[in-house]
Amino acid sequence: MIMYISRKLVNGVYYYSLNQSYFDPPYWKSKVLLNLGTNPREYVHYYSDVAFSIIVEEDLKKLGVQTDQFELEEVFYPFLTQDAQRWVDFSLNRKRIKRSTSRFSSSEVHFFDRRRLIALRLGHREPWRVEEKFFPFYHELIEKSRDEIENYLWNFEDKLNFREKVRYLYAIFGLNYTTTQEDQDKLFIQRLCEIASDEAYRMGLSEDEVIKYYLCRYVWLYFDVIPIRRVPSFYINMEESIYKEVAYVLNVSLETLYNLSKKEILKLFREKMKMYHPDLGGDREKFIRIRKVMEAFLKIRF
Repeated sequence: MIMYISRKLVNGVYYYSLNQSYFDPPYWKSKVLLNLGTNPREYVHYYSDVAFSIIVEEDLKKLGVQTDQFELEEVFYPFLTQDAQRWVDFSLNRKRIKRSTSRFSSSEVHFFDRRRLIALRLGHREPWRVEEKFFPFYHELIEKSRDEIENYLWNFEDKLNFREKVRYLYAIFGLNYTTTQEDQDKLFIQRLCEIASDEAYRMGLSEDEVIKYYLCRYVWLYFDVIPIRRVPSFYINMEESIYKEVAYVLNVSLETLYNLSKKEILKLFREKMKMYHPDLGGDREKFIRIRKVMEAFLKIRF
């Protein structure tokens, strides 16, 4: 089976693992092969700007997983330097890793997955109108676990700029035709909860798991579109700890933090990082902690 890198947000920090999907009737599920910590780039060893190797091959062999550097290039591609990515893209020796799939119907792909892939691949603002139609790119989501599907789509979503993400969010939840802000908020929450409660979507996971690890990214984006929005009470705990830690690190109140712009927050983070920079005689552990908190917060907030 083909491997992929999974990420999960834990206490404001992304943790990565090398995973593999496997079929456990009636669903495809995911298993962790190796934990990669907070930075998969540490597993890429460079010999020059473009020559490198992924140093997990031996660890995988000990687990009985046969692989090679060609496959690992594919898996770790997002974590390579731009020079290394260009080399991989144009290398004559490169072989694409393909998953062999049998014939399938569009109904084998969950409607929310189809809807998102249509919006991402075609830029369609009303993907629900054509989601019953068969598109060849649906094969990208066949024979994958819920975790692999979400990470696959998440990687695509990361390439969107903020305006594109907003349009995408409205498209996949069908929010373009509500007449009031209150109706829109209710519709968003209603549809998100319907998806979370759908066993066909969860594929054996619990509602809490799919909300905490996957659907929460849409909640954060939605309630950041208009600054005066307040997150519903049942989501507050999901980000409260992150905001509290950032407020503590920056020495500002939570109220102040909610109203600061990205530029203002970055300025405060830079001042703190300069204060604790090891090269300037600062505390290395505090510097690392502040950097990780900053990276996690910016991914969530902006």
